[in-house]
Amino acid sequence: MRNANVRDCAGIMRYFAFLEEELWKKDHNLTEWSGALVLEDLQKQNDHFRGLSFESISSIGPNGAVIHYAPSAKEASLLNNDEIYLLDSGR
Repeated sequence: MRNANVRDCAGIMRYFAFLEEELWKKDHNLTEWSGALVLEDLQKQNDHFRGLSFESISSIGPNGAVIHYAPSAKEASLLNNDEIYLLDSGR
């Protein structure tokens, strides 16, 4: 169980490193929804990945207060460096 958590956390840390670079770009199009897709792609790189146990909760600003919030492709807010970002990774 510990090894599984370490492997999963490695994917999350790769995602946060990606965010740290991407969000400084003025023309980025990264949203709550597309960010969750990037995270899942990074998690899938783990040889032992068997799928998410639930859809990742990826929310920024006021959306972070919505219980079990799941962004859609059309209504997702743009990620930014000025608001709190909530991530529950689906693992």
